Amino acid sequence: MKLAALLFACFACGAALAEESAGPPAPAQSRNGPQPEKERREPRAFTVTWEAPRELAELFDKFVPPPKPEAAEGDIAPMRPWIRDVKKRVPEIAAAEGYFSSTLDIQLDEAAGHATVRFTPGPRTTVASVEIAFEGDIQGEGPEREKRREKLRDAFAMKPGEPFRSADWEVAKTRTEEALTERDYASGTIVKSRAEVDAEGATAKLTLTLDSGPPFTFGDVTIQGLKRYSEALVRRVVNLRRGERYSRDRLEELQRLIQNGPWFATVVAEIEPDPANAKLDPVTVTVTERPSRELGLAVGYGTDDGAREETLYHDRDLFGRGFDLQSSVRASQKDQIGYVDVYLPPGLHASPKNGDIPFKDSVGVLAEHSTIQDANLARVAVAGYRHWFLDRFELQAGLSYQIERSYPTGGDVTIRRALAPVVTTTWRRVDNIFDPHRGGVLNVQFAAGSKSLASGDDFVKAYLQYQHWIAVGADNQVLLRTEIGRTFTANPDRIPEDFLFRAGGSRSNRGYAYQSLGVQEGSAVVGGRYLATGTAELVHWLNDKWGAAVFTDVGTASDSPAAWEALKSYGVGARYKTPAGPFALDLAYAARDHKFRLAFSVTVAF
Repeated sequence: MKLAALLFACFACGAALAEESAGPPAPAQSRNGPQPEKERREPRAFTVTWEAPRELAELFDKFVPPPKPEAAEGDIAPMRPWIRDVKKRVPEIAAAEGYFSSTLDIQLDEAAGHATVRFTPGPRTTVASVEIAFEGDIQGEGPEREKRREKLRDAFAMKPGEPFRSADWEVAKTRTEEALTERDYASGTIVKSRAEVDAEGATAKLTLTLDSGPPFTFGDVTIQGLKRYSEALVRRVVNLRRGERYSRDRLEELQRLIQNGPWFATVVAEIEPDPANAKLDPVTVTVTERPSRELGLAVGYGTDDGAREETLYHDRDLFGRGFDLQSSVRASQKDQIGYVDVYLPPGLHASPKNGDIPFKDSVGVLAEHSTIQDANLARVAVAGYRHWFLDRFELQAGLSYQIERSYPTGGDVTIRRALAPVVTTTWRRVDNIFDPHRGGVLNVQFAAGSKSLASGDDFVKAYLQYQHWIAVGADNQVLLRTEIGRTFTANPDRIPEDFLFRAGGSRSNRGYAYQSLGVQEGSAVVGGRYLATGTAELVHWLNDKWGAAVFTDVGTASDSPAAWEALKSYGVGARYKTPAGPFALDLAYAARDHKFRLAFSVTVAF
């Protein structure tokens, strides 16, 4: 009995100690109820140090990242699978960069959750030789084929002595195949390619064989996807001749010509590169149509003209003949304007020197009333133009007739007229028309009139504007802009304001109000015969969207060189990139008036 009592006392003591060490007792649970949660520990991150040349270390870190810890386990992730991946992937990555003879050593500190991977590359493999062979029509005789073969060999991107990288090898093959198929040989392809690497000698011998297949020629052109519009609209700009040698550039040119019309959202011109149909291979043009009619409403605000509202109507198939009608009625605090322009279907002008030049004809009528700087103006204008389009150059020539009724507030009414031939040219060479960083845009305008031919007086107007963007490093750019104008006339008060000059505003001298710089006539400011302004601006881009600017503007408009003043303004601004171009918000200080002015605009390389 004493022994049994002693054993029972020991058992009870052990149970009490167990309960004390385990903490307070858990509430009773049913057999199928939730069980107590296990203790959770914060997972530890696993780190890696790559001891390798920098370019390789960056690739290893990108493509063989350290394993992520398991949150449920609260410990570092299993490391053996990652080590196996390192031993497999690292030599593959290095080989792709041209390092074939290399050593790999992994030192693992499992307690610290850290690994040191030491990669010692051997000599980098370089290209020893490049051999390009040919099959198909291109291997035939004749100086043209020989020249084409030499051009393909010379253009091959990898040259003897250069480092061998697998990525460069693939790119070089792709570009060579594209060069083969850009003209004549639509079905051309690489039939054999081999990179023979000597790991010990660290050299690579490259060989490939190009099969050109037969030469292709264009056949008939078929238009697909037309429902609303007449096929004749497309046929006006189809300039591929039956039997013409195949050229990818010619297909892309046809695509652009059709896309430049207002009727289609997408245009694809292509052939089926089937060697069996190489002679007179049919061309298929597939279009996606735009709606024939659109109505738009817009409201906005600008520092030049204040609040505004605009209603637009667009009919792309006027009279069922594909005439493109564009019309608008716009009302703002300073002016009200309405216009109707009708564009005829585009055509092609044959030029012996430049080939087929696309053009577009238009006629239009405009009515406008404005009150700007106490100058009241009402005018009606009609005009007709032809617009030619080249790669970087545009030319517009036409005839306009204007009747204008103008008077300064509280002054006498003047009627002005002008029948004027107008020529405008634009040369554009920028890296991005909606977000320019480098390049320039030149705009030149000429107009003339005679009092013996329905104008108020004899005149000749000349105007030039040039904008130039300079990239300074990756995050800075400089914008330089100048405009110069001169109207030759003895009586500027007899010709419409459209042929004279005023300055000031968000796209001119920003410290001064819109068109506030010109000739003072009573309380009003009217146009002068001379214009000269300039801008220098530095923009620093803080990130992909936002930038900060500092700038200075100078210049004015006047009626004589002696009256011209170098009026200055200075300022700072913010820039924000939008799909329509950088939005500019500027605070400018006018040195003459000692006033600040807020201005904003969208900068587009037009």
